[in-house]
Amino acid sequence: MARAFREGVEQNRRVKTHVRRRSWSPLRDLRGLKTRTERIGEAMGPLVDIPAMVRIENEHWVFERIEEGVLQNLTHKLILHEAEGEKVIGATTDMETAMKVAKCMAIKEQRIVMIQPL
Repeated sequence: MARAFREGVEQNRRVKTHVRRRSWSPLRDLRGLKTRTERIGEAMGPLVDIPAMVRIENEHWVFERIEEGVLQNLTHKLILHEAEGEKVIGATTDMETAMKVAKCMAIKEQRIVMIQPL
């Protein structure tokens, strides 16, 4: 098959097609997505904080909604110091867990975590 097309196709036997140039306009192409997102956002209403809990089981992160009883058992809040101010990164049920998290953040990410009792 390679020998048959080695010299190409003769000029008079070539298929002539018109090449369509597609003009890509990112703002026009994304306009539908933007309007749909805004419409869905209006239907959902304002954002509301939902307390969530992250557990690590067998090296997998498990996200779940916190029940009111768990919120009452939290004893220490973990606060990360950043240039814009303080950022709460979570809360724990005991001081030992809070110390482990703070130590891990200090060693691996060189970040300072303040542990504040609730």
